[in-house]
Amino acid sequence: MGVLTHDIILDSIRKKELLIEPFDESIVRENGIDLRVGYEYAQYAFSNQIVDPCEIENSSGLFKIVEAKDSRIPVPPNSFVLLTTLERVKLSDSLVGFCNLRSTLARYGLSMSPTIIDVGFEGNITIEIINTSGNYIVLRPGMRFLHVILVRAEGKYSYKGSYLKQKGVTIPKGMKGEC
Repeated sequence: MGVLTHDIILDSIRKKELLIEPFDESIVRENGIDLRVGYEYAQYAFSNQIVDPCEIENSSGLFKIVEAKDSRIPVPPNSFVLLTTLERVKLSDSLVGFCNLRSTLARYGLSMSPTIIDVGFEGNITIEIINTSGNYIVLRPGMRFLHVILVRAEGKYSYKGSYLKQKGVTIPKGMKGEC
């Protein structure tokens, strides 16, 4: 298992082990790819309520999906939003992606939960962006925000979970029956 570098990533794209649409070669970096912010985001539809994932069958009423107005996505202070990537990706059954927020954005007070793109995953990536600062931070569709480090997996398996082939921002599934 090793981290894929720039030339190996481009070779993986040529070999169709990695599909990225729309593709722009500028997103291929030294040791990964930088995905860009999509045109919609989600946030809680309300605040100061108790949310118990173990009691939720369908979370659609908890979140509102918003189109980026004036090409701006405001991330409120001490809150979070769910972002989607502009790019739709498809990993072969031998590639895994480890996601990190670009460090430049982290220096403004943004952070994200550890996220893995599983082998065989296909779709837009939904990422939780947390604003730990006391200020509104504005993100814009098309800006690079998510650095994905790609590694080769040992063995082969494909993701079969409920988020396979997700399009746009995807709110969390209910967890009733899992707890």
